[in-house]
Order: sequence, then C-alpha cells, then structure tokens
Amino acid sequence: MIEFKKVVKSYDNQIKVVNGLDFKINDGELVVLIGESGCGKTTTMKMINRLIEPTGGEILINGKNIMSINPIELRRNIGYVIQKVGLLPHMTVGDNIELVPYLQKWDKKKRRARAEELLDLVNLEPSQYIDRYPNELSGGQQQRVGVARALAVNPDIILMDEPFSAVDPLTRDQLQEELLKLQDEVKKTIVFVTHDMDEALKLGDRIAVMRDGKIIQYDTPENILKNPVDDFVEYFVGKDRLWKSPEMLFAKDIMNKKPIMILQDRTPANAVEIMKEKNVEYLLVVNQVGDRPKKLLGIVTPRELSGKGISQYKMKDIMRTQFTTVTEKTSMVHVLQTMKDKKIKNLPVVGEEDGYLKGLITHTSILNILTEAISVYDDDREGY
Repeated sequence: MIEFKKVVKSYDNQIKVVNGLDFKINDGELVVLIGESGCGKTTTMKMINRLIEPTGGEILINGKNIMSINPIELRRNIGYVIQKVGLLPHMTVGDNIELVPYLQKWDKKKRRARAEELLDLVNLEPSQYIDRYPNELSGGQQQRVGVARALAVNPDIILMDEPFSAVDPLTRDQLQEELLKLQDEVKKTIVFVTHDMDEALKLGDRIAVMRDGKIIQYDTPENILKNPVDDFVEYFVGKDRLWKSPEMLFAKDIMNKKPIMILQDRTPANAVEIMKEKNVEYLLVVNQVGDRPKKLLGIVTPRELSGKGISQYKMKDIMRTQFTTVTEKTSMVHVLQTMKDKKIKNLPVVGEEDGYLKGLITHTSILNILTEAISVYDDDREGY
C-alpha cells in the first residue's frame, strides 16, 4: 500500500506545487493521476520514488516512511516507465532490461532468462529482439521494452509517467490493451500519470482528478462519470463522455426500479385489472410485495392469460418460468445485445449475489436514458 499523509511540495518556501495530499493506493490497484498541466500530478508520482523530495508530510510504502529508505535502493525496487522510454541507445534490448538486475548482482544466466521471459510477456519475440538496439525498434516496441525493464526485478510498484503519449493513436490503443492484459497477469500496484481522460477511464481502477496541487475527486471511473463532485470535474470529464462510453452504463442505471408486480396466488382476473390500470402487458410474478426483498418466480403476459378466465387458476399455474434476466452490473452494451438476440422487449434485473428482483429494463426505460443523452448533447451545442 502507498499512503500519502498531508504531503506538501513547495519551492522557495511559498510556491506549493502539491498541497496537503491525503490518499491511499491499495496493493494491486492501477491508479491514474490526471489533471491540467501544472496541477501537480507528475510531481506527486515522482515523490513516491524520491526523484522529487516532499517538503512536508509523509509518504508510506507498506507502512514505512520512504524518507527512511536509501533513495537508490528505493528506486531499484520501484519500476519506472516514462514518456520518452529512456532506453540507453548504446545497449541492446536485453542489456537494457537486465540493467537493474545487473546492479543488484544477479548472475548472467539468471539476467538473460529474466529478459527473455519479460520480452515474451510484452509480446516481443526474444530471439528477434533481445540483441537489437533501441534505434532499430518502433516507438511502440520501445515502450514495450520500457515496460519490460520496469518489471525486471519484479517490483511491487510501477510508476508510469505518460508512457503512451508519444506514440500514434493506433499503437497507443494497442499498448493500453496490453497493459490491461499484463496487469491481469502480474497484479502490480501501478501509479499512472496522464492528461487524457479517455485513457484514465479505460485503465484506472481509481482516478485522482487533480487541480492546483490538490485532489478534487478520488473515485472509480464509473462514479467520476456519473457523480462528478463539482463543476470542474464535470467540465474536465466532459458532460457527454458517459454517453460516449456505454460500457460504463449498467443495467442498474437504465432499469425501472418500480416494475409492476403480482403475487403468485393472484388470479387471471386480478392480472387483467392490474394491466389495465397500469397500462402494461408484462407482469413480474413475485413471492411477496412491499419493501422486503422479492424473489422473481415468473412472468405473465396476455399470452399466458388467454383463455384463463376461470378463477381456479393462479399466477403460479400459468406464469412463464423460463425467461432471461441480467444482473445490476451487466453493461448497457450487453443488455442491448441480449434484448436483440432474444427478441425481447422486457428484461428483468436481479441482484448479482442474492438473486432478488431489482428492476425491469424496457424499451421505455432505455428511451428515457437516450433522451437524457440527447439533452446533454443539445446543452453542449448551445455553447458554440
């Protein structure tokens, strides 16, 4: 864990670049620091490995104050990837990756085996690349080598300072995907600095939005999109970005939280009356009503009610028990695909853990969300 406690960085005892930071980065998290130029994000990251010394406060790694650790030893145990890669041009790819293991006195055979392993990990064939020089590689390949070098001694922490900003958009997207895949495998604690909100939303487990040396909001990508804490964060994120990122919208965001229900022991006559009163043709059959959690038992439509006017029938006798559901955390993209594939207009939502009924997605509820998106877009256009 990395913990900042009232951390300050000032110059000439008055210019505060970082002002009273208090936040924690958990083991295995990829945390993105983002903000406008001069907000203090790079300074914050560089204080972790003491490339910049804090003026006040404490930075703890696993409970130990970094100021009590020899800075050289500290840096050798923290991976570091920068925008310009920083590969030594007179050394081969293999020698660049092996540099820190060499300084830590690993034997030659172990160093070479580690370099080959890491080249495999970053999708560079060792036999083709290990003896090449940096100037023989593309920008994207150099960045992959930079990541491999940062992992050389298997550090718990990796710092990444706008590592993909100098490559073309296609290569950048590929590198981002590879980083996500790599993180799934190695589970490092990564602090990633960027000025690109799309990149932050794609990569971050949590995002710290910074301004004037302070963290304005420290939250998950989902919450930053849906619940910005103030106008600055909303402006910085972009009001319409949520609608451009449908994977950030979930079933719980688009469902009707008060669907029309009926108890399993009610009659077809009761069902017809409810449908007429509520102007619906789809009832969720549940085990109980009120505020208590409800088990979804089945569904009833006019098709099930046809010819069932005799009062001896109950909902439990005629309801359809084979139906499709999604959970609250199902993405909007998957919801729409499911409704298309199954050719259905109504999709019940259940709890991921308890299986209880949470809501119902209908064409109307989806339309309401799209209407809101159009409204946001129109609001933005008024500014032009």
